[in-house]
Formats: sequence, structure tokens, C-alpha cells
Amino acid sequence: MVQYTAFVDSIDQAFTIKGIEKNPTLRVKPVESSDTIEARQKYLEFDDDERNLMKDILEAYRQQILVKRLNLKPLFQDFDITRCGHITKTQFVRVLNQLNIQSTEHVMGLLVKKYMDKGNANEVNYFEFCNDVDRPEDMFGVGRDFNHSYEYFPKSQPTTIARKEIVSHNPDDIEDILARIRAECKERRIRLSEFMRDFDRLRSGDITVDQFRIALNMGSLHFSQKEFDLLINTFPGKKLNSVAWRDFDESIESAFTTKNLEKRIDEPIGAGRTQTFYGAPSNNQLHSHKQVVHEIVQNFRQQLVRERLDPKSFFQTWDKHNHYRVSPKQFRQVLATFNFPLSDEQVVSVQKVFGNDKGEINYAEFLQRCNADDNQMNLSQSKTYSASFRTRDFAGETDLSKLMQKIKVIVKKDRIRLLEFFQDHDVLRKGYVPFMKFKGVLHS
Repeated sequence: MVQYTAFVDSIDQAFTIKGIEKNPTLRVKPVESSDTIEARQKYLEFDDDERNLMKDILEAYRQQILVKRLNLKPLFQDFDITRCGHITKTQFVRVLNQLNIQSTEHVMGLLVKKYMDKGNANEVNYFEFCNDVDRPEDMFGVGRDFNHSYEYFPKSQPTTIARKEIVSHNPDDIEDILARIRAECKERRIRLSEFMRDFDRLRSGDITVDQFRIALNMGSLHFSQKEFDLLINTFPGKKLNSVAWRDFDESIESAFTTKNLEKRIDEPIGAGRTQTFYGAPSNNQLHSHKQVVHEIVQNFRQQLVRERLDPKSFFQTWDKHNHYRVSPKQFRQVLATFNFPLSDEQVVSVQKVFGNDKGEINYAEFLQRCNADDNQMNLSQSKTYSASFRTRDFAGETDLSKLMQKIKVIVKKDRIRLLEFFQDHDVLRKGYVPFMKFKGVLHS
């Protein structure tokens, strides 16, 4: 039997001392490099004469490698497949002979003896040999000893820039902020309470200001500093620098439901305000914007009538989801396509009149003001339509036999195989397709 506990206690002395809790003032010696790699290296003994001779030998090798500009390490690594840093003494001597660095047997014996650090007489540490005789600073003049660039190029002062807020919303009141949050939560179907509940482990209803900011960021809701200060001042917590997140969440949840709805069945749901008035211009400013927009609408209407343009299709190229809204940059680019450029002030006026709280422009309302869909109808031109084109009757066949004969004629004339079209909709080959599929196959 082996007493492994005593063995483990002996090994654990590298980290701590057994029974240290009884002597709290006792200090454990920290682990140093001399206790690890250097402690495991076992070099062979050298006398004083051999040490002095070894310095001269290494200096001679260093000069030879510097003159011949040799790179030793890759040649040694060809024999060190596992990259352990050691090769046999035969391989070590062989590499030096390949480089035409020849020495006497006595010198070579001392060299091999110096770098045998495993306690045996076979393995040589070529890695340490390369570090001693093939240093980068000797060949290229760079390294830690040559790192004096800071004396010639002092460290410059860090560049300071003025603080600029990423979001610069300026709300009118707290209801304006809550309305914007309700609108975003309702549109994206998110519940902010799920993010804030994780910070409130005791369910006290309060979290810190920093946790409140993190929860809003987790919901991808970005606020300016004025908005955030107004929120934390409106919903103060019981403790210092805390926010009553439950009260805040109840005001936001009014966009989805109403608290205590089971007690008031007839109360309407989702009555929370979602309309915002961020940056709404005053009456005088709005009047001036409307005048600018009226002039733009008149000029653009004349151009549409003159050139017979269809602007709606150009706007729909940017409106992939048919929301009838585009950004001011896209709106300006579409009008520039019609050779109708707008200045920055004119774009701002259009955005104030036809824009929403997100800064997008409702191009459908703009085109309706321009009567873009009725341009062709307003043209006072003679009609090119003739009643002769309606001579063909599209009432269809009323007799089944005549209808089947008509289908056979079309199939034979156009070389159509109806079976291939029907089988695309009948995966299980049952021989049946729905009514609308049957109609669609005949149409295709």
C-alpha cells in the first residue's frame, strides 16, 4: 500500500502549506521561474578554466554566424519534429558541420557539454545555443537592447475631441419619451420587463441607474442624455441612484394591456399614447415649411405632366416592404433621377411636412399631393383607343364538349403535356389537385 495523502501534501507545498489556517501570518513563497523550468535543468559541471574557454568559443561562433549571416534554428528544427527544443549530440554536430563551422574535438565536446541540460549525455538543447550565438539584435541591430526609439520620437499626447452624443433627441415632456418607447415596443413586440427582472433578484421593484441603462440597451432602445435623465427623475427608486423599474414597465405595458384588467372588464386595451411630437416645429416655422413644400409640389407636378413620368415605381424600388416611407436621402435621390434636384433646406421642409418621428418621408402622401397617379388622365389629348378591339367575345364556352374540344385544339397546336403541369402540384400522385391549382395549371 502507498500512503498517497503524504505524497499529495508534499506536492501541494508548491502552492500552499498544510495547516496554514492555524498560522495566518505565515507567508507562502510564490512560484518563480527558478522553481519550474530552471529547477528541472541539470547541467554538467564546469571548472573555471572551462567556463572562460566557453566564453571565447561562443564569441567566436557568434562572429562566424554574424559574418556568414546564417540562420541556425530552422536547420536544427529539421531534426526536432516534435519541437521539444532538444536533439541528439550527433545531430547537433552534423548541423554545425553542414554550415562549415568546424572545431576541434575538445572544443566541440565542451560545446555539447554546456547545452546538455537533461542530466544525460545524449540530448542537446539547441534552442539555448541559438539564443546565445544567433541573437536577432546581433544581426539586424534590433531588440530590447536597441529599443530607444522613444528618445527620438516621444509619445504624443492623446487626441481629444469634443463629446458628441450619438442620439440627440430633445423631448417635450416625459409623455413624449414614453410614447416613443411604447411605439417601438409595440412595433417590435418586446417586453422590457424581461431584461430588467434579471437585475432585480429580490423582486424589490428597484434597480440601479447603470442596470437600467443596460436593460434599455439590451432592448435596442437608444436615448439621449436628456431623455435618460428625465426618465430616472420621473421614476426614482427607494434607494439612492436607483430606478423604480416596475412603475416604468407599467406605463410602457399600457400599449399592450391594462393593469388589473380582470377587475375592469369593460376598460379598453392598448389605450397608451404612442404618438410623439419630437422636434415638432412651431406654427410660424410650419407655415414657412408648407410654403416651400407647396412650391416644390407645383414644380414637380408640372414636370410629371410634361414628361409623363411614373415616380411611384422609382420610390417602390427603395421601399421593399411597401411601407410607403423612404429616407430623406433616398427621397432626394429619386427626385434627382427625374432631373429635379433639391437643396438641403428644401429636403428639411419636405421632411417636416411629410415626415414621421423617425425622420422618414411619406412619399405616397407627397405623390398624392402632386396627383402623380392621375397625370395621364388629366392630359387633354385625343384617345387612341378604338372600339374595334372589343369585337372578340370573352364570355367563354357554355357546352362541356365544345370546351374540351377547344382545350384539345390548344394542346395539339402548342404541343403541351398537361400531365407534367399537374404533377408538379400532386407530389403523392393521387390524381387530385385543388380547384385553384387546377385553374392555375390551365392558366400557366
